[in-house]
Amino acid sequence: MTDTQTFREIQHFHSYLLDILRTKDVDYMSLRRALTPQSTKHEAAFLFDEKRCDNTFVPGVECADALFQALDRKTTHSILGGELVDDRDEIARTLLRNSVVVAKDLNFKHPCFCCVLYVNNLSEGSITAIDTKLRAHKAYLGYVPCTYASLAKTFVSRHLVNLVIKQGDTVILGHEDDRPNTENHNLHFHDYTAIGLRIKSLQSAYFGAFLSYKPEWMLMEESDDDLEIALRAMSETVAPLTEFTVAITDNKFEKYLKTEKFGKLKKAGLEDLTKAELETEIREKLRMSYLYNMMYVDQPTYQLSKFNIMLEFTRLTGHPERMVVSLEYRPAERVLRLITVS
Repeated sequence: MTDTQTFREIQHFHSYLLDILRTKDVDYMSLRRALTPQSTKHEAAFLFDEKRCDNTFVPGVECADALFQALDRKTTHSILGGELVDDRDEIARTLLRNSVVVAKDLNFKHPCFCCVLYVNNLSEGSITAIDTKLRAHKAYLGYVPCTYASLAKTFVSRHLVNLVIKQGDTVILGHEDDRPNTENHNLHFHDYTAIGLRIKSLQSAYFGAFLSYKPEWMLMEESDDDLEIALRAMSETVAPLTEFTVAITDNKFEKYLKTEKFGKLKKAGLEDLTKAELETEIREKLRMSYLYNMMYVDQPTYQLSKFNIMLEFTRLTGHPERMVVSLEYRPAERVLRLITVS
């Protein structure tokens, strides 16, 4: 398929998704907090020792049940799950020792028996509340803070799968592709209705493509399959991102960044950079984040392809400063034009 054909196919596929969600009374925009990283929110990976679970047949179900009961019924999150992948048991304990907020210990028999449940869009207070509630469960070990980039975050999240989106008292998940989208069906062993949650499901092809959250990893290449698909989702014309430069107009730099957003730049340690230096700084950090909030605007007077990235800047003290940058994708010129910073 050509780039144009791929773009149109993805646009049609996304349009079908919106139709499916509407029939299920789900507002796609209301799910954005669970589908994209939030600069003011936190993420965490909660760890359980499956060997300490009473349910030895499907211990992950017991862990998930404990987590869901610890979550606030009003909040929205993407929830991912899996186990630690370290076949020879050489990395996990050493890497996690200085990263985990330990509730009990890290004495799991083998990393493959350490259940990981990853949750995004958390407040700092909600992480503390969840941790406090989970400490009553004998299999709960503690959690890995995953808000900021780290090797520990990359390690624990790299092999997880998307389980559900929890939106209030509803869980949204995927079902078989040969099952009609008019149905709602639970493929998981976990009985969500038993703890008072409603189930809404759609074909996994749609859930996997548009309703899955992917934590940022430190080990990102200049190009990969996710990036290639992302570019084709918002533009009929595609060029390798490695060939692009970041451009900030003089007006945007002087009257927007140096005035309205000066405080944001100062927190990130960027306030003294020239326009050219800031362009370079953004370009160098471009692949530390996935592209999200991709949008194609098709108006009679103009067309626009744009996306957001989350950039992280290390500070001398305290946590890194996170910055959401919106960029216009202009493949003909090989330019990414800065639109907004937040």
